[in-house]
Amino acid sequence: MRFSPGWSSLACAVHGTALALSVLVSPASMAASTQHFAIPPGPLGQVLSRFAATAGINLAIDPALVQGRQSQGFEGDVSLATGFARLLSGSGLRAASQGAGVYVLEPLPRDDAAIEIDPIQVDATRQLQESGTGPVAGYVARRTTVGTKTDTPINEIPQSISVISRDEMDQRGVQDFNSAVAYTPGIRVLDYAGGQGAPDIFMRGFRAFNLFGIYQDGLRTGFNQYDTNFETFGLERVDVIKGPASVLYGQMAPGGLVNMTSKRPQETPIRHVEVQGGSFERRQFGLDIGDQLDSAGTLFGRVVVIQRDSGTQVDHSPDDRTYIAPSLTWKPDDANTLTLLSSYNKSKTGGSEQSYPAIGTVLKSPNGRIDSDINLGWKGSYYHVETTSIGALYEHLFDNGWKLQQNLRYMHSKVGFLSSGPDEVLNDDGRTQDVGLQYRPKSSDTFMLDNNIQGSFNTGTLQHTLIAGVDYSHYDAEEIRRNGDPDPDFEMLDLYNPVYGGGAIWYDPLQRDTRSKMQQVGVYVQDQIKLDRWALTIGGREDWVEGHEQGLYFGTEHVDTQQRDHKFTGRVGLAYLFDNGITPYASYSTSFQPNPDTDMAGVLFKPTEGKQYEVGLKYQPPGSNSSITVSAFDLTQKNVTTADPLNSGFSVQSGEVRSRGIEVEGKASLTPNLNVLASYAYTDAKITEDTRYEGNTPRAIPRHTAAGWLDYTLDTGVFAGVGAGIGLRYMGSSQNIQNTVKAAHYTLTDATLRYDLSNVGLTGTKISITGTNLFDKRYFEPGFYENSVLYGNRRNVIATLAFDW
Repeated sequence: MRFSPGWSSLACAVHGTALALSVLVSPASMAASTQHFAIPPGPLGQVLSRFAATAGINLAIDPALVQGRQSQGFEGDVSLATGFARLLSGSGLRAASQGAGVYVLEPLPRDDAAIEIDPIQVDATRQLQESGTGPVAGYVARRTTVGTKTDTPINEIPQSISVISRDEMDQRGVQDFNSAVAYTPGIRVLDYAGGQGAPDIFMRGFRAFNLFGIYQDGLRTGFNQYDTNFETFGLERVDVIKGPASVLYGQMAPGGLVNMTSKRPQETPIRHVEVQGGSFERRQFGLDIGDQLDSAGTLFGRVVVIQRDSGTQVDHSPDDRTYIAPSLTWKPDDANTLTLLSSYNKSKTGGSEQSYPAIGTVLKSPNGRIDSDINLGWKGSYYHVETTSIGALYEHLFDNGWKLQQNLRYMHSKVGFLSSGPDEVLNDDGRTQDVGLQYRPKSSDTFMLDNNIQGSFNTGTLQHTLIAGVDYSHYDAEEIRRNGDPDPDFEMLDLYNPVYGGGAIWYDPLQRDTRSKMQQVGVYVQDQIKLDRWALTIGGREDWVEGHEQGLYFGTEHVDTQQRDHKFTGRVGLAYLFDNGITPYASYSTSFQPNPDTDMAGVLFKPTEGKQYEVGLKYQPPGSNSSITVSAFDLTQKNVTTADPLNSGFSVQSGEVRSRGIEVEGKASLTPNLNVLASYAYTDAKITEDTRYEGNTPRAIPRHTAAGWLDYTLDTGVFAGVGAGIGLRYMGSSQNIQNTVKAAHYTLTDATLRYDLSNVGLTGTKISITGTNLFDKRYFEPGFYENSVLYGNRRNVIATLAFDW
C-alpha cells in the first residue's frame, strides 16, 4: 500500500515552514508597564527565551553562560526589570539593555548592588515545577499539553479540560480506567462487571474507546479494540479534553479525548512497594522504584510492576494481571532529553458477554431477580491479552528557545478470545437462554510517530506560540472467527440454577479469516496568539487515511477492499484573562471519524463529521489552589450510518446525532490536608436523523450526572496521620437505542480510610481501606442488545499496606 507522492512534499513543506519560523526574531518596543507572565520551569536559556518572547523584547544569550543552569520560572504580574531579577536571582547574571528593546545576557559585576525586586503575587500553596505532563501537587492542575500539544496554562485553552492527578487517584483508591474518570463531568462510564476489562465510555453523548478517543503519552493507544486493559498504577495523570480535537490528533470521536501520562523517571528518588487484598479474593503486589543511575546526574530510571490474582463478582471470570513498565531518561545536556518508555501487560479475564435479559433485572419476572454473580456464558470461555510496547520521547532545545519533539511507539498485541454469550431473548420458559460460542483470536502490530516543532516569537505587539507537525500511524492485524456451541447438554443455560460443563462443538467454515491494514498521515499547524490579556488559538489539520482488508468471510466469500479518505479539520477559540482569575472563552472545532463499512451496492461510506460550538468560563482565584470550569456546548455528528429501509441487513449513511449540554467542575486543594471536588453535567442528546430511531435518545446517555468527593487528613493531635475521604456519584436514568428498556437512576457511595504509621514509629508505612459502592447498591446500565442490560459493579473493598523509603 502506498501513499500519493504529494504527501511527502506536503510534509516537507510544513516542516520547512516551521524551521523557517523558528529562527525569526521580531523586534518590539520595551514594555515599561507591569504585565502578566506565566513562565514554566526548565533550563535557564529556554526560560529566558520564553520570558523575552512574552515581554516582546530581543535577548541575546551566550550558551556558555546558561550551560547546566536551571530556573524555576514564575507566574505573576511584574515589570520587565522585576521579571529578569526574579529569573536571574542567584545566577550571577544580568540582562543589560542595549536600547531599542534589545538586551544582552552578561555576568553580573562583582560590585553590583543588590537588585530590589518588586512584590510579586505567586501562589504559595503549589509547586512552581508543574509541567503539562508532570506530577500535580494535590488535585488542581494548572498546565496541560492535551489541548494544544504545547505546555499551556489550562485557562488559556478555549475548550473544557479536566485533569485527574496521581494524588487524586491515590486518595480515591482508583484501580481501573473507569474509576479514574468516574468523577469527571461529561463522561459516562459503562461498568461492565465480569467483562473483558477494556474501557468503554461515552463523552458528551458519543461513544469513545481506544480507536477514536483514548490516548497514552500523546499517541493513540492503538487500533486493536481488544488490547486495551490499561493499568492505572502505571499512570502519573489523566488529562481530558471535551469536544472535537481532530485538529491535533486526527481521526477521533467528536465527544473528546482522554490522554493518560505514564509514570516517568524523576530526578528525586522514588521507592514504593505495596500489597493489597480485598473482595473477590483479590491479591495484588505493586512496586514503583526510580532513581538517578549515574554520578553525573544525566541518567534516570524507573520501573513499575503489578502482579494481581483476583476474581470478580461473576463466577468463573478472573481479573489477573502481570504488568511491568521500565523507563529511562537521558539528559546529556540542557538541550537534549530522551525518555524511553516500555511496558509488558498480560491480563486474564472472562470471555463471557455479560448482557443480562431485561426480564429478571430491570423488568419483573415470575422467577424473581437474576443474581449478579451468574456467568451468562460457557465456563471454558476466556479473554487473554498480551501487549508489549516500546516508545521514545525526544526533545531538542534550540538556542533561540524553539523546541523539536519526536514521540513514537511500537506495540505488539496478541489476543486470545474465546467468547461466549446468550441469545438476545429468553426462551419461552422465561428462565433459560441458549448459549453460543465464538473463537476469535487477533494479533496486531501498531507503529505511531508524531514529529513537531514549536516555539515563541513576536509580530509587533502579538505574542505567538506556534507548533507545526506531522504524525504517522501504521496498523497491521490478523483475525479469525469460528462459531461454535457447547455440548448439547450444556447449550441451554438456566439463569436461576446454572450448571456449567461439557466440551465445545466447532463449525466450518470460518466466519472470518482476514488481514487488515491501515495507514494514516496528518499534517497540522496551530498558533496561540496573545495580545495583552486576549488569547486566540487557531489551527488546522489535513489527514489522509488508507485502509485495506483482505481475506475470507464464511469460508468462501473473498474480500479485498480498500478505502481512502482525507479530511481537513480545524479549531478557532478566543479567551480573555481577567486579573481576578476569571477567563471567559468561546470556540468552534471539528472532527472526523472514518467508517470502513459499505452500503448495499458496495460503496464505501464517507467519514462521519463532527462540529462543536462551545462557550465557557474558567476561574482560578489568584493565590488559591483551586479551579472552576463552566461550559456549554452544541455538538453535532453527521454521516452516521442507519438501517437501510429497503435492504435488510445493510446500512445507509443518512443519520445525524446532536448533543447539547452544560458541564460544571470544581476542584480545590484548600490546604495540604484538605481536597475537594464536585461536578455536574446536563446532556440533551438526540438522534435527529435516522431511518428507524429518529427522535430517540442514544444508548446509555443520561440527562443528568453529578459527583462529589471530600478528603481530609489530620496532622496534629493523637490522630495525626489519619485521613478519610467520601464520595457520591449520581447517574441519571438511561435507555437502549430503541428507548424500550430503561435503566433507572442510581447514587453510589465511595469511601476511604487511611493511616500514616510514621507517627507511631513506622516511618514510611501506610495502611488504607477503600470501598466503592459501599452500600452495595444494585444498579443496571443499558446492554449491547435491544432487550439487555449490564449489571453494575457490586461493593468492592480493598485493603492496602504500603511502604515508602
